[in-house]
Amino acid sequence: MTPFRLSTRLQAPARSARSGSSRGSAAAPPAEPGGRGPAEAVAVPWRVVRRSLSGAIEVEHRGATALFSVRFALAGGGLLGLSLPRTVLPGERIRVVLRGSPVDAPDAMLVMRWFQPDGTELLWPIAL
Repeated sequence: MTPFRLSTRLQAPARSARSGSSRGSAAAPPAEPGGRGPAEAVAVPWRVVRRSLSGAIEVEHRGATALFSVRFALAGGGLLGLSLPRTVLPGERIRVVLRGSPVDAPDAMLVMRWFQPDGTELLWPIAL
C-alpha cells in the first residue's frame, strides 16, 4: 500500500471568474427514499482548472451560491485521507496537493464532497 497525503488551500476568486455560471457535468444524486428512482440531476458547480505533475489539482467553484463543508477525500488502494471542511464562495478556488504515487494505486480517486444551501450533500469523483 502506498500512502497518500492530502493538503488543501483556499484561494481567492480568480479575476476572470464569472459569477452565476454553473458549468460542469451533471451528477445524479442518490435515489429518493421509498425507491422511486433517482432524484433530479444537479449540475456540478466545480471545474478543474489546473493540474500539475507534482500532484497539485486546482478546482474552481463556478456556481452562484456559497457551498458548505467542502472537503476532499482520497479513496482507493486501501487508504482514505480527509481534508478539513470549509465554506467556498462563488469564484474561489481550492488547491489540493496529493503526495505519493498514483501509479502504485491505479484505483485511487479524489472525491470532492460538499453541502448545497438546502442541506443536500453531493459528491463529485475526480480521476487522478
